[in-house]
Amino acid sequence: MTNSSPVGSRWHRWDPHLHAPGTLLNDQFKGNWSTYIDSINNASPAVKALGVTDYFCIRTYREVKGRWEAGALPNVALVFPNVELRLDIKTAKKLPINIHLLFSPDDSHHELEIERILGRLEFEYAGRIYQCRVDQLTALGRAVNPSQTNEDAALRLGVQQFKVSLDDLKHLFRTEAWLRQNCLVAVAGGSNDGTAGLQADDSYFLTRKEIERFADIIFASTPSQREFWLGKHPTHDVASIEKEYGSLKPCLHGSDSHSESGTVA
Repeated sequence: MTNSSPVGSRWHRWDPHLHAPGTLLNDQFKGNWSTYIDSINNASPAVKALGVTDYFCIRTYREVKGRWEAGALPNVALVFPNVELRLDIKTAKKLPINIHLLFSPDDSHHELEIERILGRLEFEYAGRIYQCRVDQLTALGRAVNPSQTNEDAALRLGVQQFKVSLDDLKHLFRTEAWLRQNCLVAVAGGSNDGTAGLQADDSYFLTRKEIERFADIIFASTPSQREFWLGKHPTHDVASIEKEYGSLKPCLHGSDSHSESGTVA
């Protein structure tokens, strides 16, 4: 559906990186869906699009989508899945690089397609291959702690351990037409768990460039990052950014909320 406005194009507020109760890592929501929904509905300015984020899966996206379809988020025009992955590359602060797959929900079968494609990612441990599926991530968690009997706790352990390589992600995009047509890649640009965390080590110079070249979007909010990726930096004009990184990159910023107090405040 297309909405027309007599004033022309208008900017609306998006949160492309929002977790929800039940998110697999660092969940501080305490299962409080009522407060979570109220925080979004009471946000000012109103939030029009939500990138519901979870690690290596779309569990919480399904939950938020169901509530949205039932009318719980009347101001929101778009809900889409944001799958957060961890690369097998560490920053100077000993944290893995965060990379996000932002999926279009336009295909009515997008949830099945996402889970099928994620299942092609693999992690090897102790002579066994584990796929990026909820059941396999849970099995990996049990391998970490064989005495763990709680399914959800085992799943979280598995997610903590699962890492992906940049080469595997590139291969996935090369061999999956649906993925290329329905997914944008965003990478964190900061120094904690983003590509800026590689700049102190010259041996990662090309690795950092390759990750940023692969990305469509940089998750960053600082003026310096925006100026750089728009080709407005004194040392990097439009032509040099396009040559080195393939294209200019939009910078997006989300709340990265893991608690009620941080939900699109």
